[in-house]
Amino acid sequence: MHSTAPYPISQRTMRRRRRGGDFLLIWLCVAILAVMGVFAGWQFWHTDRIFIGVRVAGVPVGGETRAVALLRLHKELTPYPLAPILLEYESRQWALGATLLAPQANLGDAVNRAYFVGRRGGWVERLRNQWRALTGGLSVSPDIVINEGVVRQAVGRAAAEVRRPSRPAMTIGELSLPPQPGLEVDISATADLILAQAASGRSGTVPLQTIATAPPQSSLARQAPTAISEGGTGLSTPPALPQPIVLRHETSGITFALDAKKLKELAPSGDPQFLNEEALRAVVAGWAEQVFFPAQDALLRFDDATGRLSVLQPSRAGQRLNIDLTVEAARQALTTDQRLAALPIEAVPPAVDSTRLDELGIKELIANGTTYFGGSNRTRIYNIAVAVSKFVGVVIPPGDVFSFNATIEAVSAANGFEDSAIIWGDRTAVGVGGGVCQVSTTVFRSALLAGFPFLERYNHGYIVSWYGDPGLDATIYTPNVDLKFRNDSGAYLLIQPVIDSVAGILSFRFYGTKPDREVIISEPEYTDIKQPGDPVYQEDLSLEPGQIKRVEWAKEGMTATVIRTVVENGRSREDPIVSVYQPWNAMFLYGPGTVIPGVTDQPQEEAEDSETPSES
Repeated sequence: MHSTAPYPISQRTMRRRRRGGDFLLIWLCVAILAVMGVFAGWQFWHTDRIFIGVRVAGVPVGGETRAVALLRLHKELTPYPLAPILLEYESRQWALGATLLAPQANLGDAVNRAYFVGRRGGWVERLRNQWRALTGGLSVSPDIVINEGVVRQAVGRAAAEVRRPSRPAMTIGELSLPPQPGLEVDISATADLILAQAASGRSGTVPLQTIATAPPQSSLARQAPTAISEGGTGLSTPPALPQPIVLRHETSGITFALDAKKLKELAPSGDPQFLNEEALRAVVAGWAEQVFFPAQDALLRFDDATGRLSVLQPSRAGQRLNIDLTVEAARQALTTDQRLAALPIEAVPPAVDSTRLDELGIKELIANGTTYFGGSNRTRIYNIAVAVSKFVGVVIPPGDVFSFNATIEAVSAANGFEDSAIIWGDRTAVGVGGGVCQVSTTVFRSALLAGFPFLERYNHGYIVSWYGDPGLDATIYTPNVDLKFRNDSGAYLLIQPVIDSVAGILSFRFYGTKPDREVIISEPEYTDIKQPGDPVYQEDLSLEPGQIKRVEWAKEGMTATVIRTVVENGRSREDPIVSVYQPWNAMFLYGPGTVIPGVTDQPQEEAEDSETPSES
């Protein structure tokens, strides 16, 4: 018989338990690897996308690239849904909403902040914010700007309804009327309260700030006081203070006044012929600053499928005070008994009117320039996307000059750009805005193909491989080095960027009315080839002993000439595009105590020249 002693049974049990533990460990490892794979896939999928669950002002933008998110926000948040504000005086109320106040939301900045949700801080903070976003707990609020002039105009309309002039005591027949105080509106104080309420992001009621004015004395009372002239026998009447001059814009109710004290300063003698016009003009210039707000041009988008325009941002008229007419109105009031004059506020029409889309002539594709930036690092891609966002919906009126720097504004951290590699003098350095020249070069390519005349264009200091064949690039350096061209097509020109950050493709599509002309671009011709000098070696104490690091790659210098031929109306013109590139020496950094051996070329990512002081 076989033995059934406990010892063999215990051994088999232990082997079974060990095999079960091994299986459990294997499954645990598989589960960990699966979680790590999902996590890695999640992070990779969001490389150029906003993390899922992030919202901007309630609009979901998670899973979108910044360019797509910006377009969506323009569509859904224009006009921006400002929390309703009520202006109130006694039983009267005036609604101040988005249509009236026309708030401007910084959507580009909001998209960039949304992109960095889950990307800043340590890993624990990043994962926590990604989880909060996924569960719907993270939202970004864009910064809102409301023009003070628009608010003053709205307050002025309400003021026109409640304003009441003062009245002296009067006797009409046997009826005696007591004096009546007047009522004025403090437009500045009321506007400040409205702006503060709007900045809070909450709805609320703002009281109309009013000022009671004392009733004037009756004409009889003003004549009563007399005084004995010094050393004499006659009576004399002291000179009365001049009455205030009120200038009012009837449509908006905006009012300014020259009180007695100010009039004494402007005409000390009381004679309008000796008016200090320079001082009066300074006062009116201050009023003009309070009244002015610029017109807002429409931002548009062209749909290739339908061939129609859509409005991303509606236009709005601005306003300004005519200083010359205001000075003349005040002078005329001083010479007459009429103390109320018209305040000449003029409307400023937008250059691109969203109510006249059919008259703009934007109906077809004119040109499409493309560049490639695949392989760029994160900050360079980020800066390209920020720069592209500045061009969404931009329209250039016929005959106007396009300025890259005016469109993009400052290349600075305050304007959303980050540090990356740029060309600085005769070397590559870290500076703000690396990647912006990818955008300027692409715009240049589109304008070149469209045949638009260039007013300003500069090439990079040395040949940059991002842009393909030398001679077709354009550098900028705000505010000194710009890219400018004139829209001579005879119609409005819509600039529409298309970016694929994953594939690394950037295009600028120009829409309008295609001129009857042929544009021919020659192959670049290279002359005056200059070889780079010997490599430059520089000690870097941050490197380890024996470590060598290449930071610059040798480039030939040359002159590249591209001839653009434009044939139009039976005439032909040639536009030579000449680019002069300097030779560029290789540079190596080495750790302390390193003996420099021969160094072989190894390909590496190249610097981007977005700000080139040496090129101006």
